Amino acid sequence: MPTLQRPLEVELELFTHRFSAIAAEMGESLQRTALSTNVRDRLDFSCGVLDPAGRLVVNAPHIPVHLGALGLCVRRVREALELAPGDAVVTNHPGFGGSHLPDVTVINPVYGRGGRLLGYVASRAHHAEIGGIRPGSMPPAARRLVEEGVVIPPVHLVRRGVARWDEIRRRLSEAVYPSRAVEENLADLDAALAANHRGVEALGRLAEIHGADTVLRFMRALENQAGRRLDVALARLGKGTYRAVETLDDGTPLAVAITIAAAAACGSTSPAPATSTPATSTPRRRWCAAPSSTSCAWSSPSRCRSTKASSPASS
Repeated sequence: MPTLQRPLEVELELFTHRFSAIAAEMGESLQRTALSTNVRDRLDFSCGVLDPAGRLVVNAPHIPVHLGALGLCVRRVREALELAPGDAVVTNHPGFGGSHLPDVTVINPVYGRGGRLLGYVASRAHHAEIGGIRPGSMPPAARRLVEEGVVIPPVHLVRRGVARWDEIRRRLSEAVYPSRAVEENLADLDAALAANHRGVEALGRLAEIHGADTVLRFMRALENQAGRRLDVALARLGKGTYRAVETLDDGTPLAVAITIAAAAACGSTSPAPATSTPATSTPRRRWCAAPSSTSCAWSSPSRCRSTKASSPASS
């Protein structure tokens, strides 16, 4: 009896839900196994699945500010470190796509048979305490990044299957302003690692069932669909330039402009702060979390660009 061929649109919808289920399952695992109230009760965490280029494919309905920067974080980390099978990398550095230091990201590459890269899974969780000059690690008077808390540049939490808990413990406890809750930090990192392992296994299993080429093809199809939908949404606004401005507590402006013409260009137009804590995580946080970078997440570089270059925050 011949096998019925499903339309491409139906297959894409099925794969969209398959990808989304992976991120949702990661989130459930992280929430249930984490120790801190921030993750278990406040749900201040996010999980996502990314393609081999580090572009966000799907996410569960978690924290938008995390998800808008998650792809950038994966891309910056893979530029800085090798990610081999069995690896996991941890970072909270704003210069590598982080937000503020309490938001700690764990990234795992996903490899299929023959060592083919299928993509990445990543989770980001807000730690209630990670050092700094004040408990809670969000001091408004900080003028240096280290005053906000323990700064973790991209480092291997697991290297080729071997965990490096001693190194992470040392970083948390021996920083200039060390964490006041090292054991809780380690417990939440362990939970994030477990959640990512669920994602690695699920994405790998999907590739075994349907084939790596099929999985990667539908990742690209989903990204293209999202780009088309963004184009349609922007076209409804009509041609012109749309602006919005908000200010930080110290008066620093956050200015966003979206110009719709033959091709849409959108990005943050905020000037770099002249006097406001230039060495803290605030400038990077502004750039990653601005509505422009979230809105443009699925557009191609030719359609969407930031109007201001940004360099990694200094530690």
